[in-house]
Amino acid sequence: MVLCCFGCTACPFCDVSVEKGFKIVHEDQYLIAFRDRSPGAQVHLLIIPREHIKSVKQLDVSHVPTLEKMMTLGRKLLNDEGFDTQVRFGFHVPPFNSIDHLHLHVLGLPFKNTFRKLKYSPGMPWFAEASQVLDRLRQGLSPVE
Repeated sequence: MVLCCFGCTACPFCDVSVEKGFKIVHEDQYLIAFRDRSPGAQVHLLIIPREHIKSVKQLDVSHVPTLEKMMTLGRKLLNDEGFDTQVRFGFHVPPFNSIDHLHLHVLGLPFKNTFRKLKYSPGMPWFAEASQVLDRLRQGLSPVE
């Protein structure tokens, strides 16, 4: 396991593997996609960059290609599972994130329950829609307000 976050803790997303219990659905040289262990929607995938990026707040314009790849992969994976319109993509904003490694939530709706719907709701201070983050970065703004 790779030490990250100033060496204080081991990052579980820096060592994703089937042997570690991850249900990987895609791997390439830049990204890994796997099923969320506690799904909030009918389909709930996480897409992470292999590069350790602590959170959505650390993104800048140099990360636009990575974010575009993450979103393109998310659309493809959901489409492969029969979802094309009822989808949501986003990031939890610190301090509301559970893992300090950037991970895109890729959701094929409906949600499992009302709490999950709220947890992944656009416009809430804890959840940033991926398309808005990407637009802000392209404009040279911070990724989240």
